[in-house]
Amino acid sequence: MSLALFGAGVLVPWVYLGLKKSRRLRAFNTGLAESLQLISGGLSAGLSLAQSIDTVVREGSQPIAGEFQRALVESRLGVQLEDALESVGSRMESADFNWIVMAIRIQREVGGNLAELLLSVAETLRERDYLRRQVKSLSAEGRLSAWMLGALPVGLLMYMAVANRPYVEPMFTNPIGWVMLAMMLILNAVGFFWMSRMVKVVI
Repeated sequence: MSLALFGAGVLVPWVYLGLKKSRRLRAFNTGLAESLQLISGGLSAGLSLAQSIDTVVREGSQPIAGEFQRALVESRLGVQLEDALESVGSRMESADFNWIVMAIRIQREVGGNLAELLLSVAETLRERDYLRRQVKSLSAEGRLSAWMLGALPVGLLMYMAVANRPYVEPMFTNPIGWVMLAMMLILNAVGFFWMSRMVKVVI
């Protein structure tokens, strides 16, 4: 029981924080296209890039509003706005946003209509998001199979420990059983990782 509680104390916070992080990153990437359209509207109305980003801070949703606000604060403290936005892309691990910052840098160097550029990027992001959702739907069966096959050995062992404890007790009391348990966990983890990589499509 002590080992089980110790394992839960180690794994549960790690899993919880991982889920919170993935949800935050997903929300950031999902709201990028709408935020770019809002920035483009501000630029078309005659606002500067910083003022247009401030519009997203006031009218946008989290976590984009909070990250853009941090970038504006950094720019007011002397950091170039492009560098501050690049830091946002690094924190949020967003390749899409890094491409946006790169496009802004290029536009600042060679000139052009930034509002139209951001609208074009926003449309591209919408198409990529649609394709990403479609691929995720098509690969759902494979991901479910990976979870089911990964949980099956552990679930069966727990069931047998409750339903027929003398049958599996040597696995926990005999050194050979410990080795078999360790091998089971290792092979199960490797198999689950391999299946999850096979059904993961990066877009």
